[in-house]
Amino acid sequence: MKKKHKRSNIIVRFAFGIIFIFLIVSVVNMQYELRDLKDRRVALEEQVQDVEDKIQEINIRLNTPLTSEYIARVAKEKLGYRNPNEIIFYNDIAD
Repeated sequence: MKKKHKRSNIIVRFAFGIIFIFLIVSVVNMQYELRDLKDRRVALEEQVQDVEDKIQEINIRLNTPLTSEYIARVAKEKLGYRNPNEIIFYNDIAD
């Protein structure tokens, strides 16, 4: 009878030990996952800030009135246009 009681006591201790190890592994795993989620949150918050800055810049551009100087500057910078009496020199020599 004592052997049976002792054997069941060992089995119960072994089961509790396994459960305890499982809980520790689960807690450690959750800590890693929580840290990864916090890092991801920080990265996403930075992306949100970048997008909000771009939206603000676009709104400023949209609210800027279209003047002839602005149109000429955009045509030169973005489209490569030039005035009829203007000569443009390109420097292809690397520094």
